[in-house]
Amino acid sequence: MNRHVAVKGVSLAAAMLLAGTLPADAQQSEIAALRQQITDLTERLNKMEADSKKQTEAAAKAGPSLTSKMPVTVSGLLQVQGSTLFGQNGPTAPTADTLRLRRGELRLTGKITPRITGTVMIDPTKNLALVTPAAPGVPSVNQSSNILQELALSYLLTQNPGGSHFIDAGQFKIPIGYEGDMVSSGALPLINRALMFQLRDPFAGGYGDIRETGVRLRGTMGQFGYDLGVFNGFGERQNATAQSDAKAIIGRLMFRPAAVKDLVLGISGGTGSTGGAPRNDRSVLNAFMAYKRDKWSAQAEFLNGDSQPLGGGATRDVRSYYGSVGYLFTPKLEAVARYDNFDINRNAAGFDVQDITLGLNYYIKGNNAKIQANVVRRNGTGTAAAAPGASGSGLGSIANDSTALVVQGQVAF
Repeated sequence: MNRHVAVKGVSLAAAMLLAGTLPADAQQSEIAALRQQITDLTERLNKMEADSKKQTEAAAKAGPSLTSKMPVTVSGLLQVQGSTLFGQNGPTAPTADTLRLRRGELRLTGKITPRITGTVMIDPTKNLALVTPAAPGVPSVNQSSNILQELALSYLLTQNPGGSHFIDAGQFKIPIGYEGDMVSSGALPLINRALMFQLRDPFAGGYGDIRETGVRLRGTMGQFGYDLGVFNGFGERQNATAQSDAKAIIGRLMFRPAAVKDLVLGISGGTGSTGGAPRNDRSVLNAFMAYKRDKWSAQAEFLNGDSQPLGGGATRDVRSYYGSVGYLFTPKLEAVARYDNFDINRNAAGFDVQDITLGLNYYIKGNNAKIQANVVRRNGTGTAAAAPGASGSGLGSIANDSTALVVQGQVAF
């Protein structure tokens, strides 16, 4: 507290003293009284300062309260989509034209300390779905349809000019592929991800773009980046309790050569025998590249995936690849084309599906506000239901030939 205070209500005698109009004996008496008042004020100020210091020290020892203010970032992604299909031909019932709320993601990120960060993301547009028929060791609820999508804690281990290293614990996307989790949903060049990330394995897991509970070490070292994690599964468990001690080991290694700006090369993969009885033996291997130069952009990926219940049963040995190219005509208008192939059973003929997608993006304000239109020509498998392990994996949607027009509006903040 400031000791230089102005005391109002100075006595008339003190004023006279200052004016020099009091007799000498009266002056001595008033001076003594004023000195006593100053002493009393000083003691009161010292006591107030001591009390304030004690309160500050007590608050520091108690740590931050629940009402303390900490930096919190709120972000969101809102997408509304409409689709219509033409020329549907195949063994399964045609898909109806529809409007849908594609995403309504709301994310809170709090920086607790300079090293500790917490994130939670929900999506109220999710409709809780069941896995039918349920595969052995798989929860009856499709875990990816839960409103809670992500909840993770991150700890910064080290940071220097050469790179940084983090430990993440919680539920987040498994580190497989480039478009699988390195490209956010709001920054996709086309409305839907490639088939290798859309389709699921026979046990409700996936080959990327799916979340799972686990612990991960990630970071950068010069031109290299890496992820290595231990997860309950490949996305089929998420926040459900693990069914065995076995876990999935998933990792990725990236290279960004300094000599070629905006080029990313990488490999990723995972293996694990997760699930109940029988456990599900699975492995996946992926390679990718992405490149941007001036107005051009391109990316491509290749994936091999194997899955089989231990002790025999339905298998799923898949192979998938895609390539896309984009051109930015103006800062607001971009065209993108992609060829996409997914082979449900690479050990037999007649089980692959191909998509050819032509897209147009209109950027009102970058990815924060944009409109996308895609035309997708699909050559379906025609025999998807007969593919090994097809039951319960939602492959009926790729059995038919079709041409689809999909339009999507997006706002991000």
